[in-house]
Amino acid sequence: MRPFKTITGIILAPAALAAVWATGAALGPALAKFSVTFPLLGGALACGLLHASGRGKRLYVTAHELTHALAAVFSGVRVRKISVKRQSGYVLLDSTNSFISLAPYFIPLYTLTVAAGYWLAGRFWPAAQFRPWFLAAAGFTLTFHVLHTADVLTGPVQSDLKKAGGPVFSLPLLLLLNCLGLTAAIKLLFPELVHARAYCAGVLHAQGAAYRGIYSAASYVFNTAKMYWRT
Repeated sequence: MRPFKTITGIILAPAALAAVWATGAALGPALAKFSVTFPLLGGALACGLLHASGRGKRLYVTAHELTHALAAVFSGVRVRKISVKRQSGYVLLDSTNSFISLAPYFIPLYTLTVAAGYWLAGRFWPAAQFRPWFLAAAGFTLTFHVLHTADVLTGPVQSDLKKAGGPVFSLPLLLLLNCLGLTAAIKLLFPELVHARAYCAGVLHAQGAAYRGIYSAASYVFNTAKMYWRT
């Protein structure tokens, strides 16, 4: 299974990088409409300042291990123990799979919690009065997820990635999932700013261009090598 996942990861890598490019191109102009997105960006800035100060590690570890545990429960796997410390933590499970191993890296648990709280509040009070605060909290928690996930994935290779099939498989998959998840979140928060069909078309176009470029480069190298071989 490991060689198959490694090959899958290599094939998936250009698609993941193209998705990052297309997502940035789609979300950049949308988020730049400050009159609409100001609360979200304010929350994101606050999180960026907190992260720069070096705080929030324990909060991330807590969400990370809880997400592992919730993914295990969702998968029907028994959770035996959860341990959370300041800099690290772990979850003891009866078994694991790729979804359980990678869940914390693409599921923003705190954002989902904030969204659930906003939905619940809207059941009892007019939701409009809470929207600016909800957007600020969403911006904070989404940025929290992105920054801490980036820190983890750009550091030493995590055991989670090894369990899921190796970093060659896991990293491209996580890039894709985070691009799709972040875009879906912004679409839900600001339906008028992100057009799903245009975004999907942009991602597919960028991915097609990436693979065509690789094919053209490989063809050129192959034909050049064949020409020199004949001589």
